[in-house]
Amino acid sequence: MATILIVDDEDKICFAFEHFLKDKGHQPLIASNAEDALEIIETRNPQIVFLDIRLPGMSGINLMEELAEKKSKSTVVVMTAYGNMDTAIEAMKRGAYEYLTKPIDLDQVSEIIDRILQSREVEPLYRIDIPDELIDGEEKTLIGQSQAIQDIYKMIGLLTTNDVPVLIEGESGVGKELVSQAIHFKSDRKKYPFVAINCGAMPETLLETELFGHEKGAFTGADTQKKGKFEYADMGTIFLDEIGDLQFPLQIKLLRVLQEKQAVRVGGLKPIPIKARVITATNKNLAEQVELGNFRSDLYYRLQLITLRIPPLRERKDDIPQLVEYFIRKSNRELGKNIQGIEKKALDALMDYNWPGNVRQLENVIKRAAILTRGETLGIHRLDFMKEKSQLNDSSHGEKSVEATARRWFRERNSFGEQQCFYKDIMGTVERTFIVEALKVCDNNQVKASELLGMNRSTLRKKIQEYGLKVDT
Repeated sequence: MATILIVDDEDKICFAFEHFLKDKGHQPLIASNAEDALEIIETRNPQIVFLDIRLPGMSGINLMEELAEKKSKSTVVVMTAYGNMDTAIEAMKRGAYEYLTKPIDLDQVSEIIDRILQSREVEPLYRIDIPDELIDGEEKTLIGQSQAIQDIYKMIGLLTTNDVPVLIEGESGVGKELVSQAIHFKSDRKKYPFVAINCGAMPETLLETELFGHEKGAFTGADTQKKGKFEYADMGTIFLDEIGDLQFPLQIKLLRVLQEKQAVRVGGLKPIPIKARVITATNKNLAEQVELGNFRSDLYYRLQLITLRIPPLRERKDDIPQLVEYFIRKSNRELGKNIQGIEKKALDALMDYNWPGNVRQLENVIKRAAILTRGETLGIHRLDFMKEKSQLNDSSHGEKSVEATARRWFRERNSFGEQQCFYKDIMGTVERTFIVEALKVCDNNQVKASELLGMNRSTLRKKIQEYGLKVDT
């Protein structure tokens, strides 16, 4: 049972609320104006307040300001018959838990009450002592206590004292850059710059000048000399992300830099000594890319003296509670929130999900839920990705199912707004699957398979070779 205050100057609304709440086993309190409501809140401390915006005398918005100043623990649900944009924005800005428009749906009221009361009964998730410096410090950190992540910690410790090239493999969003940062900032090179660059995020010519720099007049628009990332890193670390996307001409130049420990700016002649440690990362299997002829074997062997595989989040789900705690505390600091815990149902949902976008996706889910959460507990109704998942699973078959699958792939690979170079990967996966299935149906007859696919036979042969498919002829 809960004590619930209704603040409204319409008698029929108060009457309906009073009987409805009594039937539900709650104790209703009634006030027809903000002044009386304020006195009741101070003396009776109701758990929930259903507050009309337009009241005689002090408005509902002004009452919310008073409650905020007095640090009232009552959860406020705003009601109004004038549901315009400004009113809704102002109410939510002032801390309303929910915003209802009249006529009031009592089933919705019951659902809101249950949700608020459940959130108040939830025990906080926080069970693990995460030092504040991991939240507030400038250096990013890895979070987790699973055996898989403990093994990563051990390797990082070894690599901080062994200055060798490192290749980090793992899916998008697992924290490859965090691992590279940990290696750098825990080593003697921490006094020098950590420089990160995404090899798949820019055209080849631009990437070359980013890596190695250019001389004045080297090309149209090169009005000044520019240092490259290798030169800028000095005695620090250069992190080359998505190294698997590096074009062949740059693979050759990078190999020469690693072998000779010097680079030449675009349009220049004078070699520049390279002192930086090189750490690379990829979401591809580089060994397979070498076999397919997409990556130089000599560069691969130069880069992978030590290979670290970062496990996807689905393989270390024991770390999810600690990650959730970390991201809640981080969101509190960044958003000015005071979230103290998470519903068990919400945590169970996070534990059951397979996280195609990995830790990055989990962070974005928690941050978005924190933005939407009005109280001190993060509830399952704030986990919007669960609704999206349910809608996709409920899609009908046929054309709509294909569209739903494409949308799901896009959302999962895009990791809730993070920019990812995933178009080629998705389209390549679809094309490869179609070719494999066509060859199966046609008993590996390439002529029939090409007709079935509507593809030129020479194109099909090229695709079979490109994808490394084994076809019995």
